[in-house]
Amino acid sequence: MKRHILFICLICGFYSGVNAQTYYNMWRGFGEAGKPEWIANLSLATGDSYTGIGFTSGSICRGFVNGGGKWGFLRPGSTSDPSRLSSIISNISQLTVGVEGWVGAEGLSARSLTPGTETTLDLVAASGKTSITSNVDFQGLHIQSVRAKRIYMYDDVLFNQKFWTSMGIGRNDDPTIDNPNNKMLRIGSTGSIGFWGNGQVKADDAPNLLITTEGKVRIGSVSNPHKLNIGGAIFLKQKNVETLVGVNSDSTCTWIGTFSNHGFLLGTNKRSCFYIDPVQRNLYVGITEVQAAQIREDLKNKYGMFVYKGILSEDYAIAPKSTWADFVFSRNYNLKPLKEVESFIAENEHLPDVPSAAQVAEEGYSQHDMNKVLLQKIEELTLYIIKQQKEIEELKRR
Repeated sequence: MKRHILFICLICGFYSGVNAQTYYNMWRGFGEAGKPEWIANLSLATGDSYTGIGFTSGSICRGFVNGGGKWGFLRPGSTSDPSRLSSIISNISQLTVGVEGWVGAEGLSARSLTPGTETTLDLVAASGKTSITSNVDFQGLHIQSVRAKRIYMYDDVLFNQKFWTSMGIGRNDDPTIDNPNNKMLRIGSTGSIGFWGNGQVKADDAPNLLITTEGKVRIGSVSNPHKLNIGGAIFLKQKNVETLVGVNSDSTCTWIGTFSNHGFLLGTNKRSCFYIDPVQRNLYVGITEVQAAQIREDLKNKYGMFVYKGILSEDYAIAPKSTWADFVFSRNYNLKPLKEVESFIAENEHLPDVPSAAQVAEEGYSQHDMNKVLLQKIEELTLYIIKQQKEIEELKRR
């Protein structure tokens, strides 16, 4: 009877003790290392009214499941109060596990555990390769930076397992898009496509190069209805030949020409029509650069235009020069006697002061000079006729 009473007293005493302390303690003892390990009410580790179960190893709380059903694991060696981590994870909705430090795993799978749900996001690191795979994602893989509004990617980013077009850092650390195959690199937009090279891509709406929705290309700040619009000069260089298309230094005229010591050609159907040499700046019509080089230098210095064929025109004018043939009518003009003219013709087979056929064939002639010579001969002929008329009238009086 005494034994039964003692047993009942022990049970009642234990029960009242548990109620008084409001915690439990399951422990292994001091173990080989002399450090106790136990599972106890979380309030033992925090010293406050936090509820839950704490897991202690080496006299330090390593993890817990709090009263809200959320699990927390502290960093190895951490001496921080578990209540701090418990408070943090309690304020994060839909969170089940919170971990200080790193979590090591060969793979992680984020998925809805609702029966019948197939959508998963898998992170796998194995065989020297790390992959992030979104499975059965009918709405795509969404990556978002809510506050900073920026997503950073380091090194090259490769697209499409068929061709592996890359975007990243290239030669000289230049940002590079590389399409290492014979497929077209497509860049499209339902609006215009703009390119900035002056660092103002976020500052203004004036790109250095613009492709409009109508398929027009605009370079510089100019806009008109043509297919290619360039606000500024065009400079071309090929094999040291420099060509400029723009305006002159005074911005009063259009300029098309070379900027180096080279000639200028205009042609059609792969053949030269006009050639301007870089030295005398003469114009050659229907004459190639090679043919122009064969013309004598004295002629190049004398004339400014050379034409392979004749010139057909309704009219043309010759600019005035200081010399003309009116000197024939001067009182001091020495009109050659007809006998002297006859002797000159017999010896040279052409009139005095008139170029010979051989000279014209070799050197050509000046239209102005020839007109002056012809007028001179007409005026001389007029003087001869006047003189002859006077002699006839004198003979009649006799």
